[in-house]
Amino acid sequence: MRRVARATPVPEWVPADLPTSPGVYAFRDASGHPLYVGKSVNLRRRVRGYFYGGGPDNARLAEMLRIACVVTTTPTGSDLEARLEEADRIIQQRPPYNKALKRRGAGYYLELRWSEPFPRLRVVRRPRRTGARYVGPFWGRRTPERVKRLVEKIVKLRSCFEPVRPDSALTPCIQHDLGLCTAPCARRVGLDRYRTQAEAAARLLTDATFSWDLQDRVTQRRDAASAKLDFEGAAVQQARLDWLEELEQYRFVLEDEGGDRSWLIALPGAVDGTRVLQPVARGQVLGRRVISWDSGWPDAVEDACYAIRVAELRVPTVLSPVQSVPSLMVKRWLEEGSPDGVSIDLTRFDTEETIRHLDRSFN
Repeated sequence: MRRVARATPVPEWVPADLPTSPGVYAFRDASGHPLYVGKSVNLRRRVRGYFYGGGPDNARLAEMLRIACVVTTTPTGSDLEARLEEADRIIQQRPPYNKALKRRGAGYYLELRWSEPFPRLRVVRRPRRTGARYVGPFWGRRTPERVKRLVEKIVKLRSCFEPVRPDSALTPCIQHDLGLCTAPCARRVGLDRYRTQAEAAARLLTDATFSWDLQDRVTQRRDAASAKLDFEGAAVQQARLDWLEELEQYRFVLEDEGGDRSWLIALPGAVDGTRVLQPVARGQVLGRRVISWDSGWPDAVEDACYAIRVAELRVPTVLSPVQSVPSLMVKRWLEEGSPDGVSIDLTRFDTEETIRHLDRSFN
């Protein structure tokens, strides 16, 4: 009996020998331009999966597949390298059918314009002013807006949009009546005292220790008011304590625990006998390098460590949204326990110790 070959929905232009390793794939048009870039821990399964089950439910991806006539793959030795390579390509090539990552070139920041006499917090799209302090980036607007409101209430910072021209004849707004603003507009607070409030706002956003100390002081005031049977005063302090505790729930996005550290990450290469060195200088991800682990690798590690030390001298205080994309990926990988790789904290180890550590890990 003649056996009939089973039909497959995978088109002929998809290679039959796709690798099963981690890596990056790109669907391209007839001119070779990338339409869509993605990554997977199994390239063969991911690419072929686009064509089964009637194709993608997403209309955008379905349209992309109707245009595509070529798919290329780049194997990697680890999932982290695939993530970073995917991010690099999307940001640099901007494929028309990718939505993720492209919009991260314009994130959100909390801005405190220290050059203003009576600063207020703003949520802005990118850092621009030299006389301002910034916290961010945030990938959405909701979180910085909530953090802004909490800090305003905790330190009684003004939230009005109008420029402040102090006039004692003015009547303060309801924010002052509610105890949420010191009303610099009506001269209820002087310039020096208000700027002390603004400095406290900046420290709340960047210094967890300051926030904890403030919680202790507010707790003491609440308890003292309660002991005097001043229950209204105790309630005011309790509300402030509640806002401080809620602010701490956002501490993980306000402070990057690994952001001020430098790392040398060693990952397995896609080819046997190779490794990928990923330098990170104070949170900023630098260029990767594939090296042979059979010979000469200590020199390559020494060069990578030197490049990190040089880069540390010029790393910006606030990373741009584009710079923060790979930085966030590396941070998450570190939090996951550095799977399939070795991470060395260069704020704790020098170059010689790093080489010895890698030697023990891979040899």
